[in-house]
Amino acid sequence: MRKTLLALAIAGAVMQPARAEHWFVEARYPDTDALARAAANFQHVRVDAARQVLQVDTDEAGIARLEAEGLSVAVDTAGTARLRGFEATIDAAMRSGATTESTDGYPGIPGYTCYRTVEGTYQTMDDLAAAHPDIVAIDDLGPTWKKTQNAAQGYEMRALRITNLATAASDPDRPRMVVFGSIHAREYAPAELTTRFAEWLVQNYGSDPEATWLVDHNDFRLVLQANPDGRKIAEGQVYQRKNVDTINGNCASSSADGGIDLNRNFPFHWKIVPNNGGSSGNTCNETYRGPVKQSEPETQNLVQYVAGTCDSAGVCTGGVFADRRSGPMNPTSSSGDGGAAAPDDTTGFFIDIHSYAELVLWPWGDTSSPAPNQVPLRTLGRRLAWFNNYSPEQSDTLYPTDGATDDNMYGLLGVPGFTIETDTAFFESCSTFNASTASENIAALRYVARALHATYKLPGGPDAYGIAVSAVQQGAGGPYVTLTATIDDRRYNQSNGTQATYSIRAANAYIDTLPWDAAATPIALAAADGTFNANNEAVSGTIALSGLAAGRHIVYVQGINTLGGGSGTPGTPNAVFVDVPQAPTTVTATPQVVGDGTIDPSTPQSVTSGTTLTFTVTPGVGQHVGNVGGCPGSFAAPIFTAGPLVSNCTLTATFEPDQFTIGGTVGGLEGSGLALSLNGGTPLSVPVSATTFAFPGTLPYGSSYDVTITAQPASQACTIAGGSGTVDAAVTGIAVSCAPDASDIIFRDGFES
Repeated sequence: MRKTLLALAIAGAVMQPARAEHWFVEARYPDTDALARAAANFQHVRVDAARQVLQVDTDEAGIARLEAEGLSVAVDTAGTARLRGFEATIDAAMRSGATTESTDGYPGIPGYTCYRTVEGTYQTMDDLAAAHPDIVAIDDLGPTWKKTQNAAQGYEMRALRITNLATAASDPDRPRMVVFGSIHAREYAPAELTTRFAEWLVQNYGSDPEATWLVDHNDFRLVLQANPDGRKIAEGQVYQRKNVDTINGNCASSSADGGIDLNRNFPFHWKIVPNNGGSSGNTCNETYRGPVKQSEPETQNLVQYVAGTCDSAGVCTGGVFADRRSGPMNPTSSSGDGGAAAPDDTTGFFIDIHSYAELVLWPWGDTSSPAPNQVPLRTLGRRLAWFNNYSPEQSDTLYPTDGATDDNMYGLLGVPGFTIETDTAFFESCSTFNASTASENIAALRYVARALHATYKLPGGPDAYGIAVSAVQQGAGGPYVTLTATIDDRRYNQSNGTQATYSIRAANAYIDTLPWDAAATPIALAAADGTFNANNEAVSGTIALSGLAAGRHIVYVQGINTLGGGSGTPGTPNAVFVDVPQAPTTVTATPQVVGDGTIDPSTPQSVTSGTTLTFTVTPGVGQHVGNVGGCPGSFAAPIFTAGPLVSNCTLTATFEPDQFTIGGTVGGLEGSGLALSLNGGTPLSVPVSATTFAFPGTLPYGSSYDVTITAQPASQACTIAGGSGTVDAAVTGIAVSCAPDASDIIFRDGFES
């Protein structure tokens, strides 16, 4: 039957032959024991429990192993066609010889430009560190297997560290988060997902309040490519899953199937499941665990980095995480699964991202027994699964695994250890990855980052989101903003068991201080509907800004539900920026007058900086405005507009008297020689036969004038009428009259002199 189905699949796919004859198959299992035995042969399978069907892509040897475990195998023609389509896409891209760039401009995988190559990933790390040296550093972990054999080949394993480096030394205990990407080489999505999470943190730092507080108060260690040797092969040869150790993992029948499954090579509970049920001892098998625990340089590098040096009792020191349990679990005995629980105020989180299966998994993977921290692990898992809509499960639910990363980090250190299995394909299409997988899983990683301060406690409380503030407003008590947010206890994935939710008990805001800091001062927020009585509440409150320095501040919001009674259980906080304007200052405009006139108002005016004032400038009688100045502004008579005022100033209005001419009429003038003087000044010569005169220049309003005759023509006598007075307008009425001298008249009449 199987051969017939394979033939049908070939005919239906109408595509070039798959490498090593890979197929996407469905295998019906009779019971859970058969499922466990069969699944142990593969690194990843999807299980439809309702139909009792296992789905996996595999080759002829894998199909034979499924049948040997008693499963009935059928080829999924549609899935196989997609698989062949993927191969054809990569083959065409590689045959073209064209340089492939990712959508971000880095070297990308041929045919799948949303995924960076190992070189593209490393270049991204270098660029982030160069552009943001204040928050990004690169940690060298050690060489890969290939590099240990030849220093000119292989890779140096690296981790991207993201935190506020300026404050790291003074805050050595800040919570830490470790992420592994693509420890299985052919899984394209995890490395790119982890890289994009790093980019979200770094590129939004300083502009996005969530990214900013997460980087300032947490320490992220991201191993973007956890199996670079194997990944390099997978970029072109598709199916490489393990590392490339051809000595410990020599497969005589097929070099392509050689290597060590790094996710079965970790030391905690390595090879612990009986009858090879959690990994394989066959070097050609996909889950080959290696000859001894931690045999591979890659595994050694990762354990040393995260856990440090571990003794035979499982006590580890010197790594990213510190073990705060009362005693370690036994790393070699199954009884260790029931060891001491980590305290509920444990900080930090470890996660290994894989594809494919759409799962969120937590310990244990080697036994169905509950982990000591089972309840908070399950709660956190259901929180994460709300964001990506994957099934939240204990790792052993589908089949047992041993020597895996999540059990190792939890078992050795007590830190929450998780695995996310993304999407439904090793070679997920870029359209699906970009449309949903990346954004949904980054949202899940952001959630757990908000919970790092107490990852066993905070997920039991509600999540805070949608935080916003109004524009700054002025009130009787000074400036303030109105804050709004949503406090939600419903954000659990309920697809696998039921997670209880609780009513919201309260919500608080905190200015520039995390809610759990000793100096934190809560500002109570109110339920928008007036009462806290639901598991989802809109909240609001007034945040007074008086006393805060001008500039940017961060306001945290945290909700509390009724879990546990008493004061309830606080949840994960989030934050919003508030920009406090420069505190207003008082400035004074002081009016003053020079000359005869007034300014209204005439007294000093004290106002808030930035205010505009108006003054009415009025000259006295016979006066005019000479100048108005001393404060910024403009004058359009009679109003001077001063401002906006930013500093003290004196507004001076200078008034000047009006000026008038002095003159009059001349009558009877018959000869030359008439001269007039104004106030004893330089004489004004009046021309012959002139009928008017005017002195050059002017006299100011209110001054006196006195016009006198200083010389007169021969044989004439001249007199002045109205020659003196006070100037209040132009003087034109002075009359000078001239007539013949009296002796001359007698002579002309014939009388004796």
